[in-house]
Amino acid sequence: PRFWMFLGCLFLAGVGWSVVNPVLGKAIVDLFPVRERGIAMGIKQMGLTVGGVISALTLPPIAAVLGWRAAVAACAIVMGAPALLGWPLLAPLAVMRQSAAGRAGARPESNWWWLGRPALLVLFGGGVALGMLQSAVLAYLPLYGVQVLGFTAVAAGALVAAAQAGGAAARLGLGAASDRWLGGRRPPWLVLSSLIAAAVFLIYAIAPMPRPLVAAGLAFAAGIGAHGWVGIYFIASAEAGGPRQSGLLSGVSFAAIVVGLLLGAPLFGAVLEASDSYEAAWGVFAALSLLVAAVMALLGGAIHRECARARDGLR
Repeated sequence: PRFWMFLGCLFLAGVGWSVVNPVLGKAIVDLFPVRERGIAMGIKQMGLTVGGVISALTLPPIAAVLGWRAAVAACAIVMGAPALLGWPLLAPLAVMRQSAAGRAGARPESNWWWLGRPALLVLFGGGVALGMLQSAVLAYLPLYGVQVLGFTAVAAGALVAAAQAGGAAARLGLGAASDRWLGGRRPPWLVLSSLIAAAVFLIYAIAPMPRPLVAAGLAFAAGIGAHGWVGIYFIASAEAGGPRQSGLLSGVSFAAIVVGLLLGAPLFGAVLEASDSYEAAWGVFAALSLLVAAVMALLGGAIHRECARARDGLR
């Protein structure tokens, strides 16, 4: 009945959502060896995009037949039931966590030690920038499809679906690749995804492709660049925290992404309004993608050393 009550409910929902990444980042570091963490995180992150597709297909029909309250209630049941039913199966995680904590040695000096590590600040800054890319694609790819490519709203929605599919595939593929190649280094894969994003954004800016199959292929590639990096980023952050503080740094990395999500779409919209040109807006975000790629290429070694020291218990 009151808008502030609605916002309060959204705030509480966000609190619940924010728990997922730190907890699962911690669990993956505790449960999986180094050569399996990337693909484990990729599967976990792929769940976000797959869940979005399932929700888009199931919740609108429920709302159309039974009302929006029934759709929200269905969300509550689907989220709550597995957690309650799976509780007995989660108990061994606590034992493994305690074992890992015992092997980790002394507690780090404080929960704010990472502020004194420039490489980690660069990593989290990269999370802000990459979150901006994700936000811009989510918000403006469908509008670009309608206003520039001349698609219908339904066809523009298909571009979003293609981008989500690209992100899901890349989260799994890049996670597996980071486990098996380049000695377990995570930053080079952030460079790759950023370069893919930059290339697609430049095409969007300079040479719009209205042919449906080509547009779908570019949207798939845009999803790789804008969404595919998330698993790599989260596992690098969790590994940098070591066994004791992987949950903390997973939370910090998630907060960095959220800041980027809040900034990206408004910045894209501001450039679009000021220039009245998608060319300028996509060009700005192509430059941002190239900046992330350059920084990660230059400082990725320092980030990897932080992760390696934490994994070896040397931090």
